[in-house]
Amino acid sequence: MIRRISAMLIAAASLFTAGVAMAAPAQAAPCTPDNACLYSDSDFTGLKRDDYSSRSSWASTHYDGFPDAFLYWYENTPLNVSSLDNWDVDSRVSVYYHSEWQGPCFKIANYGSVTNFAYITLSSGKNANDVMASHRFGNYCSGTVYDS
Repeated sequence: MIRRISAMLIAAASLFTAGVAMAAPAQAAPCTPDNACLYSDSDFTGLKRDDYSSRSSWASTHYDGFPDAFLYWYENTPLNVSSLDNWDVDSRVSVYYHSEWQGPCFKIANYGSVTNFAYITLSSGKNANDVMASHRFGNYCSGTVYDS
């Protein structure tokens, strides 16, 4: 009797484990070639924006599929961009502290990425995580080039 109960528990656990594995979400879709993907969390997780053009203000740009969730709300908001994956092989992406491509900035290499803006210190001494407000394709920024 104990063996039968143990066998049933093991079988149920196996089915449960298989069900959980099958129900796990699929990997996020890769970024579109020549685009930049911006994410609300580090390591390319959270909400995503697959973007094909420069944006002078992230405050008016929303994440894909989330019209009420913007790339920038106000400084140190958790939904603000925290990682960026540049799939443009020809162009760097310049990321700016202020809108209209102003203020301290850094660049992400051609076909490069930054997995966590928290690792970047701006020329102002401020940490780049959850405070950046615009991006521009090209080598416009005088800041450091990153590729994690």
